Order: sequence, then C-alpha cells, then structure tokens
Amino acid sequence: MIENISPDFFDNFMAVVLEIFFAATAVLYCYWITPFVMKKRAVYAAAGLYWLIGLIGRYADAPKWAGMLMSVAGLMVPCMVLYFLDERRNLLQKIFLCSVFSLIWWTMLEMMSELGFYERDIALSHEAYLTSVTAAVIEFVVYNVLFYSIATAILFFSFRLVHRTYKRKHEELTWREFIMLLAPTASLLVVKPIIRSYFFLWMDGIKNGSIEENIPGDPFRIIFCLLSYASILVIIIFYQQIKDKQEEEYSIRELERQTEDMHRHMEQIEETYETMRAMRHDMGNHMAVIQGLIENGDREAATEYIGAWKKNFDNLNNSVRTGNPFTDAAISGFADRFTEAGIDFEQSFIYPEQTRIDPFDMCVVLSNALQNAYEASVSIEEGSVSLTSVVRGSTFILNVKNRINIRLSDFTEEGIPYSSKKEDGHGYGLKNIRNIAHRYNGEIEIRQDETDHGPEFILNVMMIG
Repeated sequence: MIENISPDFFDNFMAVVLEIFFAATAVLYCYWITPFVMKKRAVYAAAGLYWLIGLIGRYADAPKWAGMLMSVAGLMVPCMVLYFLDERRNLLQKIFLCSVFSLIWWTMLEMMSELGFYERDIALSHEAYLTSVTAAVIEFVVYNVLFYSIATAILFFSFRLVHRTYKRKHEELTWREFIMLLAPTASLLVVKPIIRSYFFLWMDGIKNGSIEENIPGDPFRIIFCLLSYASILVIIIFYQQIKDKQEEEYSIRELERQTEDMHRHMEQIEETYETMRAMRHDMGNHMAVIQGLIENGDREAATEYIGAWKKNFDNLNNSVRTGNPFTDAAISGFADRFTEAGIDFEQSFIYPEQTRIDPFDMCVVLSNALQNAYEASVSIEEGSVSLTSVVRGSTFILNVKNRINIRLSDFTEEGIPYSSKKEDGHGYGLKNIRNIAHRYNGEIEIRQDETDHGPEFILNVMMIG
C-alpha cells in the first residue's frame, strides 16, 4: 500500500529521476555540439567529461568554493577537450557553444522551477493532497516525471532552433564576433549565482524558522528567463545577418576584381592584335629584306632574320584558342601563372558557341575555378591541373581537376569546402561559380578521388544555355 511507503522513497526516486535527466542532458550536449565539430570522438569525450564532472559535483561533500570550482570545470574542461581533440580548431566558437549550452540549460530549469512553485500552491490548495499520503505520492511522482520530461523536450527543441539559426557552423569566430555574441548574455553568468543565493537563503530561513512562507511564484522571473533565452537567439540571428551581408559584399568585391582582370587581359590581347596588324602591314618590307639578303647570297643573315621574325610572331601568337577572345584571355593568363609556378597544366576547353551562356559569366567561372586550382597546387610537389569541357546539345559541362595534399573533410551545408585561408573575402570562388550555374539552371558537383599520385579534387560545373 502507498500509505505504508518507505521514508526513503522520495530521496531514492528523485536520485533515479535526476540521474536519468543528467544522462539525457549529456546526450543533448552531444546533439548540440556535433554540427560544429569535425571529429566526433571529441564530442563524445567532452560529453562524457561533462556528465562525469556533474556527477562528482552532485555527490561529493565539498565546501562552497569547491562547488563553484566544479561548476567552472564543468564548463571549461569539456570545452578544452573539444578544442584539442578537434584539431585545435575554432577555440572561441567552442567556448561560446559551451557557454550557450550552460545558459540555455540554466534558464530552462529556472523557468520550470518557477512554474513548479505555482503547481505547489495549487496542490496545497486541495484537501486530498494534505490528508492523503497516496495523493501526495502520486502528485510527487507525476510532477517530477513531467517536470524533467518537459525540461528535456524544451532543451531539445531549443537547441534545434538555435541550430537552424546558427547557419555558419564551421566559420572561424573572431574575438570581435565572440564578444558581440557573448556580451549580451554574459550578465546571466552573474545573475545565476545571485538567484541561487536568494533561493538557498529562503530555504535556510524556512529551516531555522525565521521565514514561515514558502518561496512564492514570481512571474517576472519567468519573463526574465524567456527574455534571456530570446536574447541568445536574437543575437545569433543578428550575427548571421551581418555575416550574410559581409559575404554579399565580398562576392561583389571579388566579381569587381575579376572584371578588372578581364579588362586587363582584353587590353593585352588588343595590344597583341595591334602588333600583329602592324607586322602584317610590314610584311612586304620584311619580304623585301629577306629577298635582298638571298639575292646578295647572304643566306646566313637571311636565316637569322627569318628566325628573329618568326620568334617575334610566335611570341604574339596566343597558344590558347577556345573560340572566344574572352575565354582565350582568361585561360591564357592562368596558363602563364601555372608555367611560372612549375605546375603542369593541360586544357582542351572549347567555348560553347551554340549555347546562350554569356562570355563574361563563363570567364568568371573559369577564373574562380582556375584560381582555386592554382592556390591548391602551389603548395604541393608536382602540382597538376587539367581543364576540359563537354557540350551535349544545350548542356555544357566544365571539368577542372587538380592534385591536393590531403582529402578535404570540412564542408558547408551546401556541400562547398571551407577555405583554409583566414583573410576577409577569401573562399567565395566556389559560391560565385555555384550562383552562375544556378543562373543557367545548372549545378556544381565536387568530388575527391584517389589516384596513383594521391588525392585529386574534381569540380564539375553544369550549365544549360
């Protein structure tokens, strides 16, 4: 019979419920951190430490200062484990993520605890609860099961919502961004011990008889928790909007730079054509000089003159012929850079005249693709780049291959690899290529294959003209 329940039932029941809840919290810790981390073992190790430190803190009979130290360790130790096991990537972001987890967890429990005070007052207003042990036990069990079940569900959906809000999960967080993200919520780290001190002070007063009234429910505390959570979400939204604006500005800046490069290439081609026209204009004079040297029997001088004239003509003759002067210029410029850097470059690109693809768009695609291939190749031995194209009806496919040191594993949600460069505005080449492909109802494909010479990065760009 419930009426004969053991006095230890409540303590034992709560111990079991709490351990289940904290185990679920450790699982949610994994869920929250995983999208931001490359090495999954780092997530599991950090979550295990998070749970273990909390377990020690719950059952160790330690002085107050030691408890505070354990709280700090529960925040920072898993964070540092994440950092070191995840190839020492993005330390500031990991500190921010662990702080946000702690703050969301705390605000949720504070709000639920405050609602619990109202539930307590409602229960105490019923005579059955005050006179029946069975009713009290049922209320105790049902309330705590619902309390921690709802708390777990709120945490899950909170982290899921922040996941959707925090889109740039692998971008390096700068000090300025870290301060901007954490500053509005940092006050919660101060408010938390104040509220806890208030709670324990009230409980001590009830225990020693100086306070007779139970802790009252306070709607402002609930509002404070809701606003605190909202501040975390809003600041992340603002951060993402700022980053989106920066990306747009960087993309525009990159397109402007590429436009300037194309103008420079076209000016060089125009100068070459002018020189070739001048040489054709002087062709009669050259032939007269050669004829005169031969008639005078000075064949050696004639041969030398013809060799010098041919050399000048060959220097003006563009080795890249794609069927379009714009793409000729774009590929020629990179061909020279590849040669100077000692990178093997093969190309069989043909401009698709039968399609309606704008030459400038094609040049942007070529420049971005070859620039990425060049940057990946200059840092490895025996770098190699190939450029080919295929046309099937109105469908055009561009293929660029280059050798890489190691396989890439850090990709955005759109499947584009993150750039290892930290300079502002770097890493938008593939995004510009993808945007142009979408403009022509196409798409890009990124693959990595293993070859006899090591891993190879492959970019396919499909456009329908």
